[in-house]
Amino acid sequence: MDFNDLVSRLGIDEEDIKELVELFITTTLSDIEKIRKGISDNNPADAAAASHSIKGAAGNLGFDEIFSIAGDMEMQAKKGSLDNFNVYANDIEGRVHALHQSISE
Repeated sequence: MDFNDLVSRLGIDEEDIKELVELFITTTLSDIEKIRKGISDNNPADAAAASHSIKGAAGNLGFDEIFSIAGDMEMQAKKGSLDNFNVYANDIEGRVHALHQSISE
């Protein structure tokens, strides 16, 4: 991934961007676990809160696809539905792992 856009938008150097992305990865993976717990406990409110957290962080960093998926998850969970949440969580998790790989290169 090219972090030049983030560097220019946020006005910080590439090393700081990598630290932000690493924090995003750690936090998002933790939030995915909260979503999975919300699924297993049939607790849409917890899944919505974790989805909201992912959405906010992804939006701040310009990770538009993750932002969109998490936003859809949040709205769905707020309506009380957890249908396909494992699929969505796996999708976000895959994208997060790809981010991790890109900052490790």
